[in-house]
Amino acid sequence: MARWRSFAYQPNRRLWEYETGGCTEWACCGDPWQAREFLEAVMLAMSRRRSRELRSLVKALDRQH
Repeated sequence: MARWRSFAYQPNRRLWEYETGGCTEWACCGDPWQAREFLEAVMLAMSRRRSRELRSLVKALDRQH
C-alpha cells in the first residue's frame, strides 16, 4: 500500500517509463505497478468486508494516478 500511495502522490509519476517499467527514482524503491498488482491479489484473498474497505482506499489512489 505504501509503494502505490507514494507513487500516486508523486508529482513526477508521469515521468515513469511505462514501456520499460523503469525509472531511476523508482529503481531502488520497487516497482509501483507490481505493488498495485499485489494489492489486487491481497484484496481478492481478504474477506468481503475487509476487501471492500481496502478497495475504497486503493480506488482513491487509483484516481490520483
